[in-house]
Amino acid sequence: MPVEVRTIEDVKPNGTRADEQLTVDDTGGGVQFAAFHEATTHVFWSSETAECRVTFDGSVPTTVNGHVIPAGSSSIWSVALAEAAKFVRTGGASAVIHVSQMVV
Repeated sequence: MPVEVRTIEDVKPNGTRADEQLTVDDTGGGVQFAAFHEATTHVFWSSETAECRVTFDGSVPTTVNGHVIPAGSSSIWSVALAEAAKFVRTGGASAVIHVSQMVV
């Protein structure tokens, strides 16, 4: 059953895992986050260096398919959304997505 987040204060760091940096390059099929800890319910991420695209529906992200994630953006996603995410860079430079695992 999904965990309901009532306010941002409900989300706390999952101290069992260190932060991860995902390098988003032009790998065919996209790149994905490593496996999350079993207690993780959400992730906080930030796009650090370059624009990229992300898909959640199993389709392959490309320079024209997927949601645009501009450099400098951030959000909190459910772990299910983060596990489904596939990323690809949109330009010549790889993006870096910094992710922290959270629990409710």
